[in-house]
Amino acid sequence: MAYFPIFTDLKDKNVLVVGGGMVGLRKVKTLLNFTNRITVVDPSPDKELIRLIQLRGLALRRRKFLAMDLKDADFVIVAVDDLALQKRVFNLCRKKKIPCNSVDSPQFCTFIFPSIVKKGSLVIGISTGGEAPSVSAKVREVIENCLPENIDIILEKIATMRKKLPKGEKRQKFLKDLTEALLSPDPEEDGRSG
Repeated sequence: MAYFPIFTDLKDKNVLVVGGGMVGLRKVKTLLNFTNRITVVDPSPDKELIRLIQLRGLALRRRKFLAMDLKDADFVIVAVDDLALQKRVFNLCRKKKIPCNSVDSPQFCTFIFPSIVKKGSLVIGISTGGEAPSVSAKVREVIENCLPENIDIILEKIATMRKKLPKGEKRQKFLKDLTEALLSPDPEEDGRSG
């Protein structure tokens, strides 16, 4: 099954991560690009995750998951191998209409946590619908290697120009041409010049 890609603002959302192992750590690191409002629930979280939680001022509940943990949650990531716990959290989330992602268990997901490329305000999400995460990871790597190193600067420049110019077809054409000029490879750098 293919999932519809949607981008959402997490800035004022509360994200609950159930599980504080290496997978939970990876998910928290990715989420920190979008929000600091993260709570982790785990009786014995990974030491690196504890340091990150302390450094970034995140919330940590050192215990097993309880249904009351969902009270203020807007999004839930279940990063544990325990299928019974994944199913329980998923069912509770579904009843409360809280989006839920259970790592490596698409059947317990209402959304997929994609592989992400983030450079400045450019965000690219890659998903195989949870069927082949290793493929998503490899495609992410390929995309990252194809992007210009200064893509964030290019984005800022285009965004600034877009704000300064009046709306209309002239602005669209100008920005399209500018984007083409800034993102087209330099033949000398590619070694294709005569």
